Amino acid sequence: MNSLAIPTKQESLNLLSKYCTPDHIVRHSKRVWEVARLLGSALIQRSHPLDLDLLRASCLLHDIGKYPCILEGTKAHDVRGEQILLEEGFPQVAGIIVQHVILRSPKDAPVGEEHVLYYSDKRVVHDQIVSVEDRFVYLLETYARTPEAERGILWMKEETLRIERAIFSSLHFSPADLVDRLAESGRESQPGVSQ
Repeated sequence: MNSLAIPTKQESLNLLSKYCTPDHIVRHSKRVWEVARLLGSALIQRSHPLDLDLLRASCLLHDIGKYPCILEGTKAHDVRGEQILLEEGFPQVAGIIVQHVILRSPKDAPVGEEHVLYYSDKRVVHDQIVSVEDRFVYLLETYARTPEAERGILWMKEETLRIERAIFSSLHFSPADLVDRLAESGRESQPGVSQ
């Protein structure tokens, strides 16, 4: 298989089905892609070299390791997802999705697909787009069962805000405008709606 292979949207959805990904996770992943598509397209317009096909596949498949981890009684669904996608012959996507929990790229790296996925995932609770603040309230309430877990979540929040600043420093709209921008782009893509 071509080492640069990127699954299509349908192939990505088929992979989610193959690994028994629950519907609510599929809905979450589709919503993450909506956010990432808007941000990625806006960044491309500002001369950031992003690959929207790679970003789409990474967003749709970023949680493919969740259900296998539940079945196996293990954690680190990001690493499990990387393993799955390597086995399926998609190393580029594997290299992006493994970073949706903890970024591995250098702090001074230019905004890439991994950053857009990381940030977009942090803006979606279930299938609702929320602020970074609301996302981390949810994460703390749901997962901060120990002081160590709480510290990890707070560190992730700081990392998310750092990435938010990096992404939006190039854009002509703010993080608070994201929901309105998505609604606007949804209306524009509907047949019969004037632009």
